Amino acid sequence: MPTAAARRKAEKREQITSAARKLFLAQGFAGTSMDAVTAEAGVSKQTLYAYFPGKIDLLAAVLYEGMSQLVLHPPEHDFRTLDDLRETLVEFSARLTGSLLQPDTIALVRLVLGEVFRVAELRQAFREALPGQVLAQTQELLRQADARGLLSIPDPELASRMFVGPVMTYVALDGFLSADPAPPPERVELAQLVDAFLTSVDGL
Repeated sequence: MPTAAARRKAEKREQITSAARKLFLAQGFAGTSMDAVTAEAGVSKQTLYAYFPGKIDLLAAVLYEGMSQLVLHPPEHDFRTLDDLRETLVEFSARLTGSLLQPDTIALVRLVLGEVFRVAELRQAFREALPGQVLAQTQELLRQADARGLLSIPDPELASRMFVGPVMTYVALDGFLSADPAPPPERVELAQLVDAFLTSVDGL
């Protein structure tokens, strides 16, 4: 159980990142100063810089924490049959696309994409925050499917890329890169995608 000091530290960090997220989305990265963040968060400059040495560090934290909260509580691995696995993958796809195609999430990712190719540290943070989390959780799910004899997947990393890639086309093409972002795909579409994946992957 976290100590009182640890809880206070986590609460203070959340106070700062929540204020920064609000300002970044409203004013953009360049238009948001660290002074503005201190005012919005109600903290001193000393406190702000103790948690985040620079604005890039702050944006990376906003991104990672936002993706962790919105994207992915890990999917349940309590499956015993291939039908159970299929339903788990469909639910995983629905939660992923539903979370990432929210307007605030699209705005946050677009904001970060405007900076990632200039700042190597932010590029790595973006990779870990979004594709890294999704791929890692998919790999773990597929490893368990292999261990339970539901599928034969000698290369979970490759298999996870085969699954995540098509799912993320909805997010990238219809959300992040679309002038008018679309709503999340219908569950029946995702079920068809999962069926195609399961047909192709066994014994990979």
